[in-house]
Amino acid sequence: MVSLPAHPLTPFPRGWYLASYSDELKVGEVKPLQLFGRDVVLFRDAGGVAHIADAYCPHLGAHLGHGGKVVGGCIRCPFHGWTFDGASGECRTASPGDPVPPKARLDRWPTVEASSMILVWFHEQRAAPTWDVGELADFDEPGWSAWHHKDWRLRARIQDIAENDADFCHTPAVHDFTDAAPRVEMDAEGARCSWQLRTNIKLAAFGVPALPGLPRFSPTEISVTRWGLSLGWIYQSMQLPMGLRFRTQTLATTTPLDGDHVRLTLRHRVRSFGARPLTSVVLRSYSHLFNNIVAEDIAIWEHKIYRTRPVASRSDWAILRFRRWARQFYDPVTYDAAFGRVGGPELASNSEPADATALQES
Repeated sequence: MVSLPAHPLTPFPRGWYLASYSDELKVGEVKPLQLFGRDVVLFRDAGGVAHIADAYCPHLGAHLGHGGKVVGGCIRCPFHGWTFDGASGECRTASPGDPVPPKARLDRWPTVEASSMILVWFHEQRAAPTWDVGELADFDEPGWSAWHHKDWRLRARIQDIAENDADFCHTPAVHDFTDAAPRVEMDAEGARCSWQLRTNIKLAAFGVPALPGLPRFSPTEISVTRWGLSLGWIYQSMQLPMGLRFRTQTLATTTPLDGDHVRLTLRHRVRSFGARPLTSVVLRSYSHLFNNIVAEDIAIWEHKIYRTRPVASRSDWAILRFRRWARQFYDPVTYDAAFGRVGGPELASNSEPADATALQES
């Protein structure tokens, strides 16, 4: 397969990434994974704690994800039976009768489990985590449907996918479910970036027929919170005819697999309507609509290049502010070298973007 066009930014920004959803890994289960162009092993020890470590045994190089077994809090090599502690990476036992070599240990990856996700920390120099993923608003609130899951492996870079959250002008041009670009408020603090959107969504996109007396559009509020370039939490509230309200939640994650590919996952759920059959129908309809929208974006992501100096218009202010926020997830020296400059003009405010000339320089 032909590689992607040259991209100025590394495919592996710093941050927390989805390694697996919690319900995808049982106690005692061992899985091989490829993350960030590396082979790693994911396992859940006998106490239920998830661990991620480099895949190859330091003894003679066996892949622990293929035939390795969980023994208490350790993973056991399938080749010679050496065991390694999941919490520390230290070798606990070597070949029968042999003392443990002092340098025998697995390199571990910082791993946490939160909001039904097993998250792994990446830093190109293996530095420790510098921030945490915040709580997902209303994640544990009762009254929601089961999750509907969709998974893609696609040829794209995470920066292009992450920027899509801030590209509000493409919505009416690519996706036929709104009448115009939404009204947007944007806020960023530390590793968190959030948007509040107000728009009108076509009811026909949800299968509502065009009947006399029914409106064509529904006022909708959407809240998007992103931690780093990987994790997005999307909350939507739509006002329906006859006083009904339709609420949805979507958990979106992007994880770099290698230099050219990412894993994109979406998990959707809807607020229960009280009747399980009706809730299931609405969940399928919403998931189908959302996944088709993403598929339209994928067709662009997989064939685009990354413009470090786009010929931007005034409406692109959120994309360029997002890029300024995203700089923190890259090595500063290589980032500035990729963009051919150090620094850039500051935008006036979230609600008052700079003029188009200034935008083009960023």
